[in-house]
Amino acid sequence: MFSKRFKVKKREFDKKINTVFQHKLRLLMNCYTVRDIMVNEQEQFCRFKKSHKISGIKMMDPKEYTVKYEIEPAEDDDYIMLKIIV
Repeated sequence: MFSKRFKVKKREFDKKINTVFQHKLRLLMNCYTVRDIMVNEQEQFCRFKKSHKISGIKMMDPKEYTVKYEIEPAEDDDYIMLKIIV
């Protein structure tokens, strides 16, 4: 189990939550794409599948991953701290 914090614009997170999660999870999980993403804002968790690109061939991972997230206020009012726990 590991976690990472990201500084995210509050307005962008509110409008495009799936896009923000896809980008941050791609960085965190070191994968090619994040697909079939489902964000549950009430219980603060996210489910998704990922794929890798190996020697030009796209490999789909059939496993479904579940991550928790926490939102904390940042020093600047325009930003939030998004903590993703895998």
